[in-house]
Amino acid sequence: MIIGDASNSGDEEFQSFDVGDASLWLDEVYEFVSGLLDWRSDPEAEHQDRRVIVAVADDRVVGVTAHERLAGSAGRVWNDHRYLMVTAVRPECQRTGLAWLIVESVLADLRSTGCETVEWLVHPSNRPSIDFSRKLFPEADETQPPDDHPYVSSTKAL
Repeated sequence: MIIGDASNSGDEEFQSFDVGDASLWLDEVYEFVSGLLDWRSDPEAEHQDRRVIVAVADDRVVGVTAHERLAGSAGRVWNDHRYLMVTAVRPECQRTGLAWLIVESVLADLRSTGCETVEWLVHPSNRPSIDFSRKLFPEADETQPPDDHPYVSSTKAL
């Protein structure tokens, strides 16, 4: 298994990335994953340092995550604070610890560059993601901010 930055040539792999059975939140995850390379290369968001990280096994992307610098509504960017936009693992690799491995790899990398916090949102009906967050990051601050309703926001201090 190799974990690293996504290449520019993997767009078709993201377009066909299987996130599992259809559901409200998995449809949203698929939408995010299928557009990750366009999201990363958006010239208007260059200041947000968008990154797409993949886990590759047998020359195939089996897991992906993406993050960016946090930005406020007025355009201010916080260099030491990141937003974890999505983490997805192919169904045949779920419940193997791969998502944890990818996220921990990203957090270790961010920690080494001086990042102070990472935030993410999870739909409260997405029990697997809520359970994942609570199990692996029990110290994360979990709230339901009114502007992101119906999502649960979590922040992990690094």
